[in-house]
Amino acid sequence: MGDTTGMNKASKLNDDGVSMPIDDSDNLTQQRFYAGDIIYTEGMTSSHMYVIKEGEVDFYVVREEKRVIVRSLGKGQCFGMDSRLLNSGRTTNAVARTYCELYLIENEKLDAELRVLPRLVSGILQTLAKQSTMDNELIATRINYQPDVLVYAQLLYLLGIADIGKQKADAVVSQSHSALARPALSDVFSSARILLGHSDIHIRDSVGKLVMLHLVRIEDENGSGKRVIFAPKDILGLARRISKSHKDHGKLDYEYIGVDEFSALVDVDRAILLKKLGSSEFAEDIFTFRKSEIMRLLNDKGRKFFVERKIKLPQDFTDISDIEFADQKSAFDVISRYDIYDLAKLFGTMQEEVVKDKIMACLSRSKRQELENEISTLQEVDAVEVQQISQAIILSIKEKMINHS
Repeated sequence: MGDTTGMNKASKLNDDGVSMPIDDSDNLTQQRFYAGDIIYTEGMTSSHMYVIKEGEVDFYVVREEKRVIVRSLGKGQCFGMDSRLLNSGRTTNAVARTYCELYLIENEKLDAELRVLPRLVSGILQTLAKQSTMDNELIATRINYQPDVLVYAQLLYLLGIADIGKQKADAVVSQSHSALARPALSDVFSSARILLGHSDIHIRDSVGKLVMLHLVRIEDENGSGKRVIFAPKDILGLARRISKSHKDHGKLDYEYIGVDEFSALVDVDRAILLKKLGSSEFAEDIFTFRKSEIMRLLNDKGRKFFVERKIKLPQDFTDISDIEFADQKSAFDVISRYDIYDLAKLFGTMQEEVVKDKIMACLSRSKRQELENEISTLQEVDAVEVQQISQAIILSIKEKMINHS
């Protein structure tokens, strides 16, 4: 994930001009991470703290199967020392938001610095570390996973129903197709403060979003102050449709999704995605496993469930990657007689090493050499032709295996 090299010079100022306690003579180690790389995970044993030379780092915790960002740091800021002060593992997960260059300060150096601090300063640092951990937990447990547009539409719906019930022409209003609620803007603010715990600035911005999206309008009525005008009958449905394409950014940048949802998102078959994961074509942190589900399978089916491979029957073969489940004799009968130039075209676009190894095992030494020579001189390959070649091979192997059985 990260590339570790030596460094001679340290950046001493962050973007705000705050001086960092790093000296050129410290000869610290530098580590590089690319966007999306995991720096460490919650509970991991710490061996050093970090100072950000370049880039940005996000910190998140996982609650209710959601990865919730609790803070972000940038150039010149430090992190990772709280685990030493609290005598525990890492208290959050850290991931590179952008390309990052980090300075590493080993625990031995950090411990030496902490030991010479006055007890008062040491106590203050420990208090701040505990407070940061508590703040992270508070953010994670109180965050609303729904977009603010939908949250405020639900709040207004409840206020709107109550307001319509208070209107004098109650019978007429209830029969109207476009009954409009007119709660006071001050009531919206007070309800949001009490029920959602939001600040006035947050409430103003959220109501402003609803106005910009034409879900509500605000009118200043003589004698009664500003009122929010909308149709309770329609606001929830409209907000749900809008929120699907206007998700809040930054709140759940690391939200979990399942394989099926991932497949639909990128418009790629789930089987292909899983094969790519199995052949290490994806960064491993793209897929996160639920501990509760792994423990359930372990208790119900034992370790053999994770070790034993599921055998695929020949009648289920659909793709060239299924050749790994073919018996050696059938694979040899087909591959050994196949045109070497066509096999070279197939190898030119193939990623699965297990399939390449299986095909190579079906060739004599001279044919393997011939295949390697063809691959080295191969020009651009037609993807459609390669697909036809791979289908022809797997169908021939499938037919042989079914006939032999």
